[in-house]
Amino acid sequence: MQTRTRYRVTITGNGQEEQAVIIAYSTEEMKSLVRKLYKHIIIDAKGLPSGEIFFETTELL
Repeated sequence: MQTRTRYRVTITGNGQEEQAVIIAYSTEEMKSLVRKLYKHIIIDAKGLPSGEIFFETTELL
């Protein structure tokens, strides 16, 4: 049985900073969701990476 993890994420880029809580099975799944939901922050107008993703993990009970 897979367990999910809570990720407290801070996304910075393009002069913005967002915080989010994402629950996912793996770090790769969390990063995929962040890229999908916060693409406007981590990708600049020219399509180049311009942001950073910082996160902390917590096990769910």
